[in-house]
Amino acid sequence: MIALHTAQLRAAYLRTELQSLSPADAADALELVCVQSDASDERAEAVVHALVELLADPALAEARESLRAEARARHLLTLERLLRRPFAIRGSLGAPSASVSRGDERAARMLLEDEDPPPASLPDYGKGRPLTLGERKWIARRPPPDLIPRILADPHPDVIRTVLASARVTEEHVVRLVTKRPNRPEVLQEVARHPRWCHRPRVRLSLVLNPATPTELAIALVSLLRRSELALVFEQSALHPALRAAAHERFERLPPMASEDEGELQ
Repeated sequence: MIALHTAQLRAAYLRTELQSLSPADAADALELVCVQSDASDERAEAVVHALVELLADPALAEARESLRAEARARHLLTLERLLRRPFAIRGSLGAPSASVSRGDERAARMLLEDEDPPPASLPDYGKGRPLTLGERKWIARRPPPDLIPRILADPHPDVIRTVLASARVTEEHVVRLVTKRPNRPEVLQEVARHPRWCHRPRVRLSLVLNPATPTELAIALVSLLRRSELALVFEQSALHPALRAAAHERFERLPPMASEDEGELQ
């Protein structure tokens, strides 16, 4: 698969291959790939990159759940770590946070109904009035350079998806977007699934370090991080404990690296 020259081709090829396998066979194959990736095998790393990109697609939620069930039932530990679902953080009375639940429910409803956020939350496009979703998407297709920061501040994921495909958007633009706090989980998810940006190391690490990134997605991205990045993640107390635990587990499993200065193992 490494012979395929673009991330899009690799993801499409992997999707086709997985669709031809049963969940059990797919889980077996992916467990082997994940183990080899942890051992720094270049071909396996390319497959895991494509897998993480696929898993960021909400349309594949059912397939992801099937793989997770196989990994947990059969103790495929490396694949299970990549597919891990975070546990709920409970408040002092042992109940999930009501504000988080309401926020997630509201965001999901907006996406399902293609609802536009209220005008007060939209960036100023300099037109003297709030623009419709269609107008904002049209501008995002060929964004004027001076408007790119405003377009990237748009809260609707359709606008973000459109502008991320523009050749005028740079890595610096995207890093600023994913490091912004507070942020919207559905916006960060669009960055994580975009074939142009999801493989950029700075973008990937910034996504993992942003607490607004969906934790399940951030845990999958951990499988693509290097040792120094993993150490940074599990030291961040603001991140979900399950995310930090996944980063620590992978850090412990990676082979030691030789020091460039001393030629010693670290």
